[in-house]
Amino acid sequence: MDSTYNNHIDYSKYQVDEVTETISDALFFPVYIGRVLVLNLVVFWILLSLFCIFFIDNTFLSFLYWFLAFIISIPSIILFSIVRLFSTIKSDIDKVFKITLETSKHVYEDAGLIKQQREESVPLKTTFSDVFKGVAIYVIRPSLKKVLQKRIKFFAWPLTFLIDLIFKKTVIKSPPVIEVDLDSEDHIILKENTKLDKINKGGTKTTSVAFTVVKFPFRLALIIYGLVNFTLNYLLYLLFR
Repeated sequence: MDSTYNNHIDYSKYQVDEVTETISDALFFPVYIGRVLVLNLVVFWILLSLFCIFFIDNTFLSFLYWFLAFIISIPSIILFSIVRLFSTIKSDIDKVFKITLETSKHVYEDAGLIKQQREESVPLKTTFSDVFKGVAIYVIRPSLKKVLQKRIKFFAWPLTFLIDLIFKKTVIKSPPVIEVDLDSEDHIILKENTKLDKINKGGTKTTSVAFTVVKFPFRLALIIYGLVNFTLNYLLYLLFR
């Protein structure tokens, strides 16, 4: 698809570092990755330590069991952390839509479309929705991918897949009709009855489905390896008790 979308706007010139930095500042879940992983590790270490203290009498065997059980359980801890992480992302997705909206206001005014829509008697909400769609596709989506790949590297691929799915459903296939108006200085403003959930039409349902799709392989892997994990740890316990 060409980077010059409808209304003859060259969206490529708005793919600037400032937009990427704004998105980066708005996303908290990359920071939360470390918190979730550390918390899960601490909880697991405490439970494993208590198990060793109460169920394995020999001190040396207790330490050995603790070490081996921890090594075996690392994949389960990571998978569980990933599943938990997905449950924290939706608020950040909403922030991205707000950034898309603010960027669309700037692009609309910068491109001089207010004068054009007045001359051609085109409804403001129609042309603004077109700009919103273009900004989401050609400015926000690539900037968001860049942020994810930079901040979480190999964890980025399921999240970029999720973002693409949400954008395609809520912006490309069903572009929102946004209720906007102009203030006394001809600046774009949202009408009072317009809220984020209306802008992101059908977003809640789409986001839920998208998250379910993306989480499924991790949940399945967690269940399968969880059974293997439990079996191996139980066999170790029988050996060391």
